[in-house]
Amino acid sequence: MTDTQTSKIDDLTSRFRELHRLNLGHYDSYAKLYSDYLRTGTRFFDMPTGIVSRISDGQYVILAVEPETMNLASGDAMALGDTYCSVVVDRDMTVAVSHAGLDAALCGHPAYREMQLEAYLATPIRVNGEIYGTLNFSSPQARKFPFDETDVELVELMAGRIGQIIEQDQLDRERQTAICQLRENTELFESAFEHAAIGMALVSLEGRWLRVNNAAIELLGYSETELLTNDFQTLTHPDDLDKDLGLLREMLSGERDTYRMEKRYFHKNRQEICALLSVSMVRDENGKPEYFVSQIQDISAQKRAEAELQQRQKQLEALNDRLEQLSTTDPLTQLNNRRALEERLHEELSRSKRTGDPLSLLIVDVDHFKRYNDTHGHPEGDQALRALAAALSDVSRTNDTVARLGGEEFVLLLPHTDASGCCAVARRLAQLVSRLEGLRVAITVSTGGVTLVPDIGSIRIPTADALMRRADKALYRAKQEGRNRHCQAP
Repeated sequence: MTDTQTSKIDDLTSRFRELHRLNLGHYDSYAKLYSDYLRTGTRFFDMPTGIVSRISDGQYVILAVEPETMNLASGDAMALGDTYCSVVVDRDMTVAVSHAGLDAALCGHPAYREMQLEAYLATPIRVNGEIYGTLNFSSPQARKFPFDETDVELVELMAGRIGQIIEQDQLDRERQTAICQLRENTELFESAFEHAAIGMALVSLEGRWLRVNNAAIELLGYSETELLTNDFQTLTHPDDLDKDLGLLREMLSGERDTYRMEKRYFHKNRQEICALLSVSMVRDENGKPEYFVSQIQDISAQKRAEAELQQRQKQLEALNDRLEQLSTTDPLTQLNNRRALEERLHEELSRSKRTGDPLSLLIVDVDHFKRYNDTHGHPEGDQALRALAAALSDVSRTNDTVARLGGEEFVLLLPHTDASGCCAVARRLAQLVSRLEGLRVAITVSTGGVTLVPDIGSIRIPTADALMRRADKALYRAKQEGRNRHCQAP
């Protein structure tokens, strides 16, 4: 082996020993880390200047430089495109140039024109698989001998180790941040759990109480020991249990993350407690369910108030229905009164106008009713009116309207009924009245009828008042002709 070969082997051995030392080094700051690597690198590659850079958003920032000069210092920033490192980033690989003036990629580069750097060795520093920056060495003098494979391998190993240290440091910082956040969150959770105004509990996947706060203990009436030796199923009202368990199964199967429901618990004294239950699930880092977090809010007073409000609402609705009935019902006969008749008459006139169906109206009046009252008294007169009301109801159909106008006067509104039908109803009514029982003496009635047969779409439809006047005239004619008879308006 020649002296030259021996010298090269000794030099290589020395450099890899230095590399081994760097790999085993422990640094308490980035400044010391970068300084050691840059000073070692300038010796390795016989280059006067070494730089560790940070590259982000097209900016090149010097993190460390050896040695610091008037022209370059830590913290200096420039456009990436003004540096040789832009070639490293573009190629995403190590760049080794012994004489930049003879290199087509660098001789026209802005860095060459500004700084006249002839020798340049640089490689990317990768952190988490991305280019973080570069480790580069440069010289204003061209090298006598080109960089060899060993030079490239050494600079890449050095940059790789720097990247590993940065990556590990970032990981450690993130871990410490996460630990601090976890500690803070745990403290916050502990405080919120213990001092919450509503019941809170941690519940196992099987339903056992794992932990309960003071509010839950007060709400359910059991001691902490009693609750932790029990399960929520035992304290749940059986009518609510199936729904609760069904929602829990949906959470365990991944169909939902949370649920909320109203449910009833049994207090230790067996009193029912109405509660608003909110449940969420805690999973491990792999998404596997670990336990449930339950929030239990006592809404018993609210539910009692709601029940009372519903009861009062029902009472109010019943009262309104009664008032509505009273406003449309004749109190003596329980038939429709004049107001109800007017509403129904307007409806039937509109329908008849729209369809062209006939509409009849029959006014009924008790003959000599004043004499009947004067002779037998008003109670007997009222009985006679109630009996007549029953007869009117008997001759009416489902869609007919029977109403008392006042005194001894009544009305039958007969939809879908022509004049002959109206006369037939009047005859049946007269027959029923003649057979009324329970009266001091028999009564008779006079009736006047009117029938409307409109043309479909005609606008010449009489008003309700006009129709009533025509029927009233027919009634008057029946009385003039001797009473106890029916007359039909022309």
